[in-house]
Amino acid sequence: MNPDQKHPEYDEFSKVWKRCRDAATGQRAIHKGGEEYLPKLEGQSTDEYDKYRSRALYYNATGRTVEGMKGLVFRKKPVLVTPEMMKPWLEDITMTGISFNGLAKKNLEEVMKVGRYGLLVDYPLAPQLVEGASLTINDAAKMDIRPYIAGYTAENILNWILERVGSKTILTNVFLNEPVLNTAYKKQIRQLTLQNGYYQQFVWASGDKGSWELIQTVTPFMNGKALDWIPFWFSAAEESDGSVQNPPIEDMVYVNISHYQNSADLENGAHVSGLPTPYITGIDASDTPKLALGTGTSWQLPNVDSKVGFVHVGADGFATLEKLMDRKENMLAALGARMIAPEKKAAEAAETAGIRRGGENSVLGDIAGTVEMSLQQALAFMAEWGGAKGDVRFEINKDFLPMPMDAASLTAWVKAWQSGAVSEETFFEALQAGEVVGETLTFEDEQERKADSPPPLGTMTNDTE
Repeated sequence: MNPDQKHPEYDEFSKVWKRCRDAATGQRAIHKGGEEYLPKLEGQSTDEYDKYRSRALYYNATGRTVEGMKGLVFRKKPVLVTPEMMKPWLEDITMTGISFNGLAKKNLEEVMKVGRYGLLVDYPLAPQLVEGASLTINDAAKMDIRPYIAGYTAENILNWILERVGSKTILTNVFLNEPVLNTAYKKQIRQLTLQNGYYQQFVWASGDKGSWELIQTVTPFMNGKALDWIPFWFSAAEESDGSVQNPPIEDMVYVNISHYQNSADLENGAHVSGLPTPYITGIDASDTPKLALGTGTSWQLPNVDSKVGFVHVGADGFATLEKLMDRKENMLAALGARMIAPEKKAAEAAETAGIRRGGENSVLGDIAGTVEMSLQQALAFMAEWGGAKGDVRFEINKDFLPMPMDAASLTAWVKAWQSGAVSEETFFEALQAGEVVGETLTFEDEQERKADSPPPLGTMTNDTE
C-alpha cells in the first residue's frame, strides 16, 4: 500500500469538505470557485460570465453560523485542571505557538465546518546521550523536551485502518500528510502504525519522480517501554469512532450557495434592465444611420408610423427571485443561523422557547461533547507521558444561551437564604448560575468585596442620641 493511498471515505467527502470550507470563508472563496458554484448561462462568453459573477452577492450565513456557534460554546471559560508542571505547556500546547485554548477553538471550528479533526500526542526525540544514560524529567524540562499535541485537519488525515483485536476494535494505521521539512522532497507523510503489537512512526517522503522513500523510523517509548496503542484521537460531530460523518453545516451550505445563484440572476437582471435600452419599430435598420442618445439630440425618422420607446421590466419582474431569496434566508435561519433570523414579533411562551432552544442546542451539545472528550483524553495522556502527576480535567461550556435569573427566582433565593434554608455560599453559587454574579468571581473574593463596602442603607444607627 502506497503511503498516499486514500481511504474510500476520504475520496467521497473531499469535495464536500472543500464546499463547506469555501461557504464558511465567504464571497472571496465562492467567487474564486467560479462555475463550481455559479454555472454559466447558456451562450455566455468568458467576459460576460466574469461580469455576471462579479455582480453576485454571497450572503455568508454559513460563516456567521460557525462563528456564532463557536462564540456560544466559548462564551464561558472552559474548566481546565492540570498538574502544576503542565501549566507552562498549555501556553504552547503544539510547540508551534498555539495555546491549549486556541487548539480547543480550532478543534471545535473544524468539526463544525467539516465534521472531523485529529489529535496526535507526540514526544520530540531526545538528544543522543552517553551509552547507558537516560534522560531524567529535570533534564527534559531544562531542554524543553516534553509531550505536545499536533492537530490534523480532515484533508490531512489521508487514510486510517481499524481492526478487531480480541474484544476491541482498535486503530492500527493512520497516514497523515505533513509539511515537508527536507527541501529535497516535495511531499511528506507520517504513518502511525502498530507493528507486532508495538507503536511505531514511519516518515515517508516523495521527490520529483513520485516514488516514496522511507526516511525515518521512530519507536516512541514511555517509561522505557514501547506503547501498544496509537495515541491518536478523532474529533467528530457525533461518535468519535474514526468514520467520516456529514459536516454539521452541510445542509446550510447547499441552501447558501443556491441563494447566491439567485442573487446572481437578480443582480444581473437588475443591471441589464436598469440601463436605458431604446427600441424603434417601422424602419429599415440598413437605411438608418447610427442614432445617438443625449441632451440636445433628436431622431428624424422617415416613417411616420414608427414607434420609439425604452425597454423596461415591470414592477413584478423580479418578484419571484426575491421571494426565493427570502425563503432561503428563512431556511438558513431554521437550519441554525439564528443570528440572521428575523425577530419574532409575537411574545413566545417560556415553555415553547425552552423546547426550541433545547432542540437547537442538542447538535451543538453533541459537537462540544465529542471535542471535549478527545481533548480531555489527549491532555490526560500527555500528562502521563510527561510525568506530570495530578488530576487532569477539561470541560467545555454547554450552557449556550444566557438565561439570567428572573426577578421571581431571585426573590425566592433571597428568602431561602434569609430564612437559613440555604447557606450563603450556596446562595452565591445560585447567583453565579443565574448570571447575576460573574463566573470568574470566587466566593472568597465576594466576601472581601462585602467587607470593603459601606454598610447597606437602613443599617446605620445614630449613636449621638
